[in-house]
Amino acid sequence: MLGATLLATTTAYSASPAQAWPAWDGFKSAFISEDGRVIDRNQEDLRTVSEGQAYALFFALVAQDKKTFDALLQWTENNLSAGDVGKQLPAWIWGKKGDGWGVIDANSASDADLWIAYTLLEASRVWCNQAYADKARALGELILNQESMEVSGLGLSILPGRIGFVLDNGAVKLNPSYVPPFIMARFANAWPDDTRWAQAYLASQKLLLDTGRTAYYPDWVFYNNGEMTLPTNEQRGDYDAIRTYLWIAMSSASDPTIAPLLKQLSPMVGLLLKRQNMPEWFEPLTGKFSVERGPAGFQAAMAPLLQTLGMPDLAKKFHAQNLKTSNKDAWLTYGYYNGALSLFSQGYMDRFYRFNSLGELLPLGKEVKRCG
Repeated sequence: MLGATLLATTTAYSASPAQAWPAWDGFKSAFISEDGRVIDRNQEDLRTVSEGQAYALFFALVAQDKKTFDALLQWTENNLSAGDVGKQLPAWIWGKKGDGWGVIDANSASDADLWIAYTLLEASRVWCNQAYADKARALGELILNQESMEVSGLGLSILPGRIGFVLDNGAVKLNPSYVPPFIMARFANAWPDDTRWAQAYLASQKLLLDTGRTAYYPDWVFYNNGEMTLPTNEQRGDYDAIRTYLWIAMSSASDPTIAPLLKQLSPMVGLLLKRQNMPEWFEPLTGKFSVERGPAGFQAAMAPLLQTLGMPDLAKKFHAQNLKTSNKDAWLTYGYYNGALSLFSQGYMDRFYRFNSLGELLPLGKEVKRCG
């Protein structure tokens, strides 16, 4: 199946001007500075995380907001990557430090790095810009060289960051939400000359199958000598894991790896139907879950899964938790992370975009033509 994917060809497009997306306008006004910094205003240090920059780049591409896209990219490169994302992995936290501002933690976060590389690659196709493609390829090389390793039981796997995820006893700590299927498929297809991407794609699918076999994803797992366990002090799936359901649901049904992942998640539908809301956390090993409902972003994030699994009425109810307004104050109250989850979900549910079986972004509702 992977071989067929790798032999497929991609199409480059020149997209039409921006379409109206009020939710993006609201998110942007609440959380993005004029110079392209995504600000988490719920944190005392008013931090920026590389994940936020990556997500905003994707939303700007979907919205065909090239001005904001370029501002986000320039800020990311200048402040997180010493001027070039193709030469240095972005630092994952930047914010207020005493009387000044700067990098708080220089370690990388591979989920952000993968999203940035992916969005640059897709921007190169949508906007016919080879410079974006070159940056994407260079960043991809950094990810493979600095954020991947062979993991027994999985194969070549993407580590959560450059340092700190291999324990003294040899155990490797991984995060299922860091490897969206469409992103890994896209890289395997886009760069077949580097077979490491095909290996990483297959390893990511095994990781998602292994960690989702109870229908509930954990935030973090250990692999040691081929055996998967959960960290003693991190038995739950909550604010990281919520994204895993979203990525799987948004992946193309034509991708043959998605059907078994969705099948594993089908028991969750019964729970959501019974509760009429998404819990704040699950314990995948015990099957326990919180009495409390998760925040609004959690509810919004489940709409694509319910839609994909054939529950349109319930999906509509969860979709109602999405914030669609352009009102800045409403977005500030909603919060950065809820907002990011909502934009992914709302954009998908309202057909602003899709992904095809090759992992390519399809910005729907726009007239497109071949580059060149």
